[in-house]
Amino acid sequence: MQISFKRIISAGRLSAGLCRITGLPSILGPVLLILFMAAAGCEKGDNFRNETRVEGRISFLDVMNARALILGGEEGMLKSDGTSVAPGSALFKITEDGVIQEIRYWQIDTIYIETEDGIEIEIDSVELTTIIYPVHIFNADDNHLIICFDEEKEGDPFHPYQYDYLIRKSDGAVFELPPGFRPETRWTHYNQMFANEDASVVIQHDEAGYIYYLGKGDIQKLSTQNPDNITLQALTTGGHTGEGVMNYRVNGQGHIIFNSGGISTQGSTRIRFQSGGLAYPEKKLNPYWRGFDNNFYFAYTPDYEPGRSMLPVIERIGIDNGDVTYDQVGVIEHPNAWHTHVAGSYIFKLRNLDKIVVMELRDHMEREGKVVAEVYNTDQQVKAFAMAELGITSINIGISSDNYYYLSGMDGNQPVLLRIDASVFPHRAEHLLPRGTHDIYKMVVTSDDFVAFHGLRMSDGNIIIGEISPSGVVTQLDDIGTEVIQLVRIQ
Repeated sequence: MQISFKRIISAGRLSAGLCRITGLPSILGPVLLILFMAAAGCEKGDNFRNETRVEGRISFLDVMNARALILGGEEGMLKSDGTSVAPGSALFKITEDGVIQEIRYWQIDTIYIETEDGIEIEIDSVELTTIIYPVHIFNADDNHLIICFDEEKEGDPFHPYQYDYLIRKSDGAVFELPPGFRPETRWTHYNQMFANEDASVVIQHDEAGYIYYLGKGDIQKLSTQNPDNITLQALTTGGHTGEGVMNYRVNGQGHIIFNSGGISTQGSTRIRFQSGGLAYPEKKLNPYWRGFDNNFYFAYTPDYEPGRSMLPVIERIGIDNGDVTYDQVGVIEHPNAWHTHVAGSYIFKLRNLDKIVVMELRDHMEREGKVVAEVYNTDQQVKAFAMAELGITSINIGISSDNYYYLSGMDGNQPVLLRIDASVFPHRAEHLLPRGTHDIYKMVVTSDDFVAFHGLRMSDGNIIIGEISPSGVVTQLDDIGTEVIQLVRIQ
């Protein structure tokens, strides 16, 4: 099944009849001023016959020149989809100049007035900032965002009206997603394979530029190559209840590995080829990931047998014309990795170094294997060292740019924020904030290594939003006046 999107046309592009609106600037404040002036100049005359109102939704979101977006608000009642965002939440952007600005949004209605002389147009604008509220932000790809909004339904607070939009970063243009096809969030994305899975794996893309995401329990494929014909296609069952996809990975050619199943359905892992064909893998794949060579990789720990190694094994999956092959890359050979599993660990993909790193493995007793392992590198050799060499004993947040990975956690009983250089082995850690000075609640990093964080400053007990430049300069940003619910990388 394929669904076409509806572009929500900016009011600045409307023109017809006696009230012609042309050449409007692409920033919303001046747009609204001009629209009000245009509407005031279109009065109904004696030759008025009929009028038709075409209601719009959000027609423009000013996300340009943003490094990151903030969803701010207060914790509310737990809703049916597992989120805890309350009405009154708001959108903010952190600009490239390090300034926080609130993003406001309007509904633009077009009124077509039929007269004896032709069609006149009036514009009516209603601010929606206090009517609908944002609940999720997704960085879909280099060019697009997906932002989801709710509107309270009178008498039914657990099932609000839902509005979901694809936003073009370059100009803030808005496209409305079909109703009911909201991307599944990390709060509903259960059984995740890695500890730091978030929207970066819920939403993926291939080398042709198609966007993939989980929606309605299925893998959806979104085509944005033609802005005039944006389409959405279900790649798995597309049935009423959905496949129940839990985890998936797409490679550059559009081949997909996915896990599906639920409480009442037996779980399974399948490979979906770009051609549409399906196959069951011959081995148990969990966890799995995509390498920079576009092959899939997976890890497993052999079952216990006397005299047999119980260290995690890394294998590569090859797909060629529907044929699937497996070959061993290496073993995480470190005493701290004995009888541990890569599933549940942290994973970091360092594109500019051509390395993929996993760390803080798990065993069946939910104890950590304090190991850092390169499971993908230019040497094609799995290498590992003790996590203690980085100066961190437990991890709360793990993220990465194309150059470094970043760890927030504890070193003994003191909080730390580290930037890790993986160009050397063992990797080298640098403190971005002095040890023990900040508890980090949320953080994101741009591809060029600007770090934004939200956390508690120990010296005065203030909760702040801060930014750290690639050179290490720390700047406190303006307080948004609410709790930070999401902090999402844009660049």
